[in-house]
Amino acid sequence: MLISLKEIFQYATKDVAIGAFNIHNLEFIKGVVRAAEETKSPVIMMINEAVLKYGGIEVLGGAAIAAATQSSEYIAVMVDHGTDIDFLNKCIDFGLDIMYDGSHLPFEENIRVTKMMAEYAHKKGHSIEGEIGQLGLSEDGDEETEQKLTTVNEAIEFVKSTGIDVLAISVGNVHGFYKGEAKINIPRVAEISNALFSMPIVMHGGSDIPYETIRASIAAGIKKFNIATDLKQAYALKMSELMHQEVLPIQPLQLFPVVADAVARVAADKIQIFSSKL
Repeated sequence: MLISLKEIFQYATKDVAIGAFNIHNLEFIKGVVRAAEETKSPVIMMINEAVLKYGGIEVLGGAAIAAATQSSEYIAVMVDHGTDIDFLNKCIDFGLDIMYDGSHLPFEENIRVTKMMAEYAHKKGHSIEGEIGQLGLSEDGDEETEQKLTTVNEAIEFVKSTGIDVLAISVGNVHGFYKGEAKINIPRVAEISNALFSMPIVMHGGSDIPYETIRASIAAGIKKFNIATDLKQAYALKMSELMHQEVLPIQPLQLFPVVADAVARVAADKIQIFSSKL
């Protein structure tokens, strides 16, 4: 059942965060939907802006919306890390919720553009996530940038000034795999959460974070974890295994359901951690 990004947070409680998973093709879509249905949990399917430009709003976005609509569980569909305003407006017009990522901009400019995007999204009946602070790695986890933690005062001003529905913060989290131990600033999460009251806050770079840190982050106020790298690794490893068999499988249906299962298993494991079902 398709649900909006804003609405899905009614299922995020003190002990439960929503799993948000990046999808890239039909196998990712089927894997994430299967994980939601097997765990009987709401989830968010995210499509990175660059991936959506490649796959097409109507084709890849349409497939995700259709899969969510037909699912027995509540599923939201959104654009992840969008920066192209004209493209994001088209995504909103098509029926997608969005994340506008202005974290690379000066703070006041981020507020201005995010506010503009929020007004357009809300006018069309859709939800929007904004971001402040910088994670230190690009969305694909391969481009180094300077990390900048989100401050409480910034979070308060940003939310008040933009009208966003969801806020992504930087508290030591990074995209991709962590180099060493993930050092998440749990006290900062709690400070921001307490200051914003009912505003859902998001941790990007949710892959590769230990169970104890995830549970502590949820207790401190995180309501959504973004997962991309863990699913991409599961997909790549399973596909590599299949393609290195002595008798090379050439039938697509010998490959696609198997890699979809690999994605589903990882997504289901993450959902269980986020909902304390382990």
